[in-house]
Amino acid sequence: MSQTFTVGELRDCLSAYNDDFELKFDGGLSFYRIKTRDQNLAVLEFNEIQASLSARFKKKFPEVKVAFCAFESDGSLWQAVNVPEL
Repeated sequence: MSQTFTVGELRDCLSAYNDDFELKFDGGLSFYRIKTRDQNLAVLEFNEIQASLSARFKKKFPEVKVAFCAFESDGSLWQAVNVPEL
């Protein structure tokens, strides 16, 4: 499935599952909400913070599309993330 897909395509993917099946996001992401952004656009949002990747980092590591960070309730980093040196 691409980065953008329709509700109909998602329904087709989920049609084989009963309503009580659980969904889990790989990579440790936790679902927050679905936010309407435009007349025909909704965005799935997660509790984790999306980290900024510099242009230099993106050029050197084009396979990395996004990085997320999670924090404890006291503001401390939940899990350290090792980013390769440039």
